[in-house]
Amino acid sequence: MNPAICVTLPQGLGAMSVGEMLALPGVISEGPSKSDRLSVSTQELFRNVAETLDAFVVRTIEKRTQVEFNAAFQQVFPKYFEGMLGLSLLARTIVPNHVREVLSREYFGELEAEFRDHALAAFGSEVRDQAIFTVWTLRKISDICRRISEAPPLAGNLEKDDLQLFENFAWHSMRTRFHLDCLLKSMRLKTPIYPDVLGAIIDGLRSAVDAYAWARSALDLRVPVSEPEIGNVVWDEEDQDLVNESMRDMLAEPI
Repeated sequence: MNPAICVTLPQGLGAMSVGEMLALPGVISEGPSKSDRLSVSTQELFRNVAETLDAFVVRTIEKRTQVEFNAAFQQVFPKYFEGMLGLSLLARTIVPNHVREVLSREYFGELEAEFRDHALAAFGSEVRDQAIFTVWTLRKISDICRRISEAPPLAGNLEKDDLQLFENFAWHSMRTRFHLDCLLKSMRLKTPIYPDVLGAIIDGLRSAVDAYAWARSALDLRVPVSEPEIGNVVWDEEDQDLVNESMRDMLAEPI
């Protein structure tokens, strides 16, 4: 976690709660696919929280330089995290589990389509591609979180290791979600982002790869991967995409 920004992780908060926080803003949509699954009062509760989260994001994307943007991020991110957590806990209380899972799957698909259709004109091809890759990675993370929630209880001697993994996962996943929201609000409000700030947002999106790695490690604690026999390694396109992204980040860092 970034020591300069402190967020409070309540005791007992599980990876599934954070995994849901990656997608839950999508249930606020007024589209028919959402309204027929959520009551009017539930949608109104979610919308009130969403308006607060939106205000944090809008305050940040209006900045002109990376220095100003990063300072604003440090100021609002703890409150943003708490708001997302509140939304997750509210949903777990009043929305059935199977409905949350369906909404989550639908949302990621809608989000990919929104960036595919509008991000090129708003930001250019590099940011569009990074945003679509980020949404795809968040979808994978959400699936891992669901597997964690269904895994057998963790052995007591592994709880300390798990807490460290979870703290890092929560930080990187919510950092990713915040910067993705910056792009979303810019597109929807047609608010241009200054080029210097756009570079900082792209950097924030790269936390998705770190979040994936921490979530995967947490799953491995619960469902250890057996040592394979020496032979051909099965390496699918999704694994390769994540590795390629990590390599691009590493090569882009100054020596």
